[in-house]
Amino acid sequence: TISPATATQLAAALGVPPGDLLAADLLGSDAAGVGLSNADLGNWFPTGGDGSFALLATGAAADAALPNAEGNRSTALGGLNNDDGWDLVRLHLQLAVPADAHCLSFDHAFYSEEYPEYVGSEFVDSFAAQLDDATFIVAGGVITAPHNIALDALGHLISSNTAFGISGPTATTYDGATPRLHTTAAVTPSATLDLYFSITDLGDSNFDSAVFLDNFRWLTDSACTPGTTASARLFLPLVVR
Repeated sequence: TISPATATQLAAALGVPPGDLLAADLLGSDAAGVGLSNADLGNWFPTGGDGSFALLATGAAADAALPNAEGNRSTALGGLNNDDGWDLVRLHLQLAVPADAHCLSFDHAFYSEEYPEYVGSEFVDSFAAQLDDATFIVAGGVITAPHNIALDALGHLISSNTAFGISGPTATTYDGATPRLHTTAAVTPSATLDLYFSITDLGDSNFDSAVFLDNFRWLTDSACTPGTTASARLFLPLVVR
């Protein structure tokens, strides 16, 4: 099952060290659009050592654990909306960077009911992870998310249209999923940073999507390479206990 969660609990499930978390909030998002799981779900998650992970969804996050018994699971949320009036769920974390850290990294995967019907469409749900910039603009189906660190090799947001690809089965209620992804970004040692995770509907609030987030960690290697990469698609739980 997927449990309701506060922003602070989501940070803990993601793997953020408690001593490094300065603040956490949902920026007005509907609390039904977030959750945490302590059980294996979605082929790869959890990937962190404590056995839990965080979820953000454009519908009811708790639905992610339901059987894939319908092809268009859809829930319109209350709370925060994007500029076009569709569901937007955000998690903001303010973090103290350790003195020896040069990069941050986290695991994620994008799941969606929009597979296969809307792959290649202009209006697909999308995920972004922004560093030190809360700006999130949606105009005419186009997202502007400055300092987004979760992009594929072609500069696309993570969505059903990502160059990493999306396919099924997903071992969730959703019809399609990306591979397990790893995003890394450079940080300044001993600085304070703000990290904004966002998932949004585009075009309408139908056909829900979700992002699973886990295994946040600081990297001390000053030569770490920023960007997002994909693991081989293995339909087995890859759980570090």
